[in-house]
Amino acid sequence: MPSNSKRIFFGAISCLGLLILFLFQHKDWASYIVYFDESIHRFIWNRTVRFIINDFLAILLVYALFPQRKYVVFAIGVQLAGLFFLLIPYFLLKLAFPAYNGPLINFLHRIILNPTLILLLIPAFYWQKKIINTPH
Repeated sequence: MPSNSKRIFFGAISCLGLLILFLFQHKDWASYIVYFDESIHRFIWNRTVRFIINDFLAILLVYALFPQRKYVVFAIGVQLAGLFFLLIPYFLLKLAFPAYNGPLINFLHRIILNPTLILLLIPAFYWQKKIINTPH
């Protein structure tokens, strides 16, 4: 189990990273890394990189708050499920219906580009830990 100072450091790095990512969310990071001719490739690249960085920072926050391995492994599993069941359908919808910007796309966009899944897990992990540590 990591020391409290290490956990505070990881939590601060995670929160700072999430804040920086939020502040620069409209930055075209793909243009710095890879040159793409088509805007759809830049769109996919930028969203994927942001999704992965958000997830990594959110998992780091889970590790800072709950350093037990079971919580981190579960958070990674949730993020991988989000990658396959949310990010890929989001891209397919954006490619199939580029002009559509209705509630479904908007909802998926918010879940994907904000670390919503992990932020929902943190209170659940806290509650589970509280229940386990409460004598019956």
